[in-house]
Amino acid sequence: MRALLFAVLALSACTTPVVEAGSANQAPLPEHIRMDLEQREAALRQPGVRAAGIGETIDFGMGLRIRPIEVIEDSRCPQNARCVWAGRLRLRVDMSGSPIELTLDEPLMTPYGSVELVAVSPGPWTDWPEGGKPPYRFGFRHL
Repeated sequence: MRALLFAVLALSACTTPVVEAGSANQAPLPEHIRMDLEQREAALRQPGVRAAGIGETIDFGMGLRIRPIEVIEDSRCPQNARCVWAGRLRLRVDMSGSPIELTLDEPLMTPYGSVELVAVSPGPWTDWPEGGKPPYRFGFRHL
């Protein structure tokens, strides 16, 4: 029995620890990315903006629910690059049971009123440290 316990302990000591986002083992974010991320997260908390990640649902009331499903396109020009085209972000959402495509900063008239994808975090950068890019969060406004 002791031999089995010793073998289990020895094997568990050989495993690689899981690194959580934001842990001490993860490379720190460069200052320019950290500052941009803070600004984008603040934009998601602006009055009238409701935020959700992939698979999360926002209930605006009166039957309007939005759940981001997938990023169709994120061709936004990285902020530390030169681009001929600014690019865009297109997002597939479930809007009250119907699949809809939203494009960042382009309002869409719906039976529920105007809906707009107004903010996205994280921003486009070419130099994200490995494992440092957080999951997408999307900010929506309903008028």
